[in-house]
Amino acid sequence: MRPVVRSLKRDIRRMVTVPAAWIVIIGLLFVPALYAWFNIVGFWDPYSNTGKIRVAVANEDQGATKDIIGFINVGTTVENQLRANDQLGWYFVSADQAQKDVERGQAYAAIVIPSDFSQKLTGIVDGTYSKPNVQYYVNERNNAIAPKITGAGANTLDQQINSAFVSTVAQTLSAKISSTGRSISDILQSNRSDLKDKISAARDQLGEAEQTLKGMDGRIDAAKEKVSGARNSLSSADSSLSDLNSALSQADQLVNDTRSTLSTFSTNMSGALDGLANHATDATAKASAAGGAINGGVQGATTTINGLLTEGQSINQTNGDILRQLQSLGIAQLPTASQALQDLSTQNSQVGQTLANLSNLNGSLATTSNSITQALATLQNSSQTLSNSAAQARSGIGDQLPAISNALDQMSTASANLRSAIAVLQGQREQMNGLLDQLTALLDSTKTTLAQSATNVSALMNDLGSAQGDISAISSSNAIQSLSGSMNLNPEKIAEFMAAPTSIQTQAVFPVATYGSAMTPLFTNLALWIGAFSLVVILKLEVDDEEVGPMSSVQRYMSRWMLLALFALGQAVVVSIGDLIIGIQTVSKLAFVGTAMISSLTYLSIIYMLATCFQHIGKGLCVVIVMLQIPGAAGLYPIEMMPSFFRFLYPLFPFTYGINAMRETVGGFYDHAYIRAIGVLAIHVAISFTIGLALRPYLVNLNAMVTRDLSRSGLFISEATRVPSSRFRLSQIVSVLADHDSYSRSVSRRVRTFERRYPRMRRAALVFGIVVPALLAVLSVTSVTEVPIMLGLWIVWILAIIAFLIAIEFVRESLERQQLLTNMNDSDVRSLLQRRAHGAAALFASAGKKSASAGDEEAAEEGSEK
Repeated sequence: MRPVVRSLKRDIRRMVTVPAAWIVIIGLLFVPALYAWFNIVGFWDPYSNTGKIRVAVANEDQGATKDIIGFINVGTTVENQLRANDQLGWYFVSADQAQKDVERGQAYAAIVIPSDFSQKLTGIVDGTYSKPNVQYYVNERNNAIAPKITGAGANTLDQQINSAFVSTVAQTLSAKISSTGRSISDILQSNRSDLKDKISAARDQLGEAEQTLKGMDGRIDAAKEKVSGARNSLSSADSSLSDLNSALSQADQLVNDTRSTLSTFSTNMSGALDGLANHATDATAKASAAGGAINGGVQGATTTINGLLTEGQSINQTNGDILRQLQSLGIAQLPTASQALQDLSTQNSQVGQTLANLSNLNGSLATTSNSITQALATLQNSSQTLSNSAAQARSGIGDQLPAISNALDQMSTASANLRSAIAVLQGQREQMNGLLDQLTALLDSTKTTLAQSATNVSALMNDLGSAQGDISAISSSNAIQSLSGSMNLNPEKIAEFMAAPTSIQTQAVFPVATYGSAMTPLFTNLALWIGAFSLVVILKLEVDDEEVGPMSSVQRYMSRWMLLALFALGQAVVVSIGDLIIGIQTVSKLAFVGTAMISSLTYLSIIYMLATCFQHIGKGLCVVIVMLQIPGAAGLYPIEMMPSFFRFLYPLFPFTYGINAMRETVGGFYDHAYIRAIGVLAIHVAISFTIGLALRPYLVNLNAMVTRDLSRSGLFISEATRVPSSRFRLSQIVSVLADHDSYSRSVSRRVRTFERRYPRMRRAALVFGIVVPALLAVLSVTSVTEVPIMLGLWIVWILAIIAFLIAIEFVRESLERQQLLTNMNDSDVRSLLQRRAHGAAALFASAGKKSASAGDEEAAEEGSEK
């Protein structure tokens, strides 16, 4: 490192001893900083001056009148609000004047509120829907940022229009609600007492219904006893029917015997007639007795059934009244009583239908009993006729025989009619027994249902008692008083709330006080890049050997980098301290200055590597890189807003990490973000040194060739390459010494071939270097969204063309050197080989001397310590 240090001291001494150099030094230190300072001050708080951006407003709104909200003029309301708003430079003119001012550039934008704006806006109130439009004119030619600001103002205007409309409607409706609410409160007060009275009356009615339901048990038991009595009466009538059938059979037998013996009646007439009369009287008496018993049983059953019907109909009527009373009280709406009421109603309908059927059958039974009575009467008449005829027969047999025969026929007919009536009565008795059984089952079910209904009614009475108590408690509670009070709305406060129902509470995370402070990382890093680039443009990059002696390529590289690093550190200190003097926000001034110094060294390492390895082409690449970093390092806009081309390059740019690290020092540190950013910057430095130290020796000849060609033009500033170069490779020297003629012929053949192709290759490179970028430019015009990709391809293609031209020039220069070697005689070639050998030996000897001197110094230091 001694040659490096000696070279650095020599260069510093040269600059210090030359007064004119101080002017350049000061310029190198301060001029790049001016870029950051001017921009930071210029962008310090630009949005505080938006009130000077002129925006013309033309209000032509005529207003509108609606039944619900009355007269409203939204345009006038908005105009009054804008006159009190100083966020933009609002001024009010006619519609024509506003549009002309925008076209002339005297206003950045114009807003025109049409004459039917309020009419359309309030159309929703009466059912007409026509969305109103505000005409917005903007001159995008005047400025790129102003349309965004005026656009935000237009959005604010739209919000104010909506707020004004909502506020007006809300105020009108709340006023009506308030007046209506007071009426509702009065109604509630009066209805509460009415409800309490109705609940009390309902409880009384339910109490009566409960007592009636409980009293129904005794009536149902009495009805069941009457059903048993009717069943017993029918059983008695049944036995009497059997006796009557026997009597009728005897009567029929008597009639038949009489008919058979009538022919012999004349011989033994007197005894026969007496026997006939006696038998007829006996049969009639028995039939009458049986018929009487039947009629008595039937009449008893009919009487019992009539009583049962009367009681059942009374019970059914009472149940119906109770059901209607419960339904009128709304009991069916209660889930616990609804099913019980439904069951009771169904059973009551079934009992009614059964009682109707029983009534019909009872009527038929009475009709049948009447038929039996008539038949018995006929039988008695016929028997009496027969007895009379028998008595008269004693006096005149011949005259009375037809009468006897007629009486027998009547008696036979009466017996047949009586037997038919008995059959009908027996069928009706079976139906009557079935209906009585069904009625008994229905009475049992009705009794159970009535008991359940009585329980439900009792529970309902308790519920109504609780409800009555709750209503009394509610009437005196704070809640109902609060509800009454809430009806007294404040229309003005409601209108104010509806105009802006929400507000945003902003809590800045890592707050930055000013816009200039937020832009400091970008402008400072740009200034550091510009400063580093100015160093490689103004100062020489090649190191001479004066006062230093021979130096290797690595030593030369490090010597000049260290000199430039001193300037870069000075630039970083100047620009960062200047930023602090301006008043930018920082959480750590020391970290801010240190970050600037680290970033400056990083940018210098990259720029110096490109400039020394590729000279003019490398300097051009430095310009390209900084152009790509401005949009691609998220200095202005979030990287997510950038095209995919820049998002791809974002993690590769050093600006990305320099800006992020400086933002940490401005807004605040989070986790290890600062350490990671500084670490990536260190990686960029390491990569730059690796490329510069490893690649530069292989590009010496190429740089020498480019420098020589540029010097021939007389227009470009070029610097001779001072890195030791091997103009002839050792393999080439050995090939010449081995077979000079053969090597010369081989080189001549390659030279001729290359010279034939060289012009065509240069023309092809020139053509493709123009045509392909032009084609990419056309494609970028037709597809605007792909412009960043086309730009990237354009840069890559230009670099490829440059690399191709460098390669063919490198081949040409190599062939020229080989041709020069073939023109030398063998003795010159041997002398060249000897110099190469002596140079290597001297290099090794120099290394040995350095090692020995280092050992002597260490021994001397040890001796002095002892």
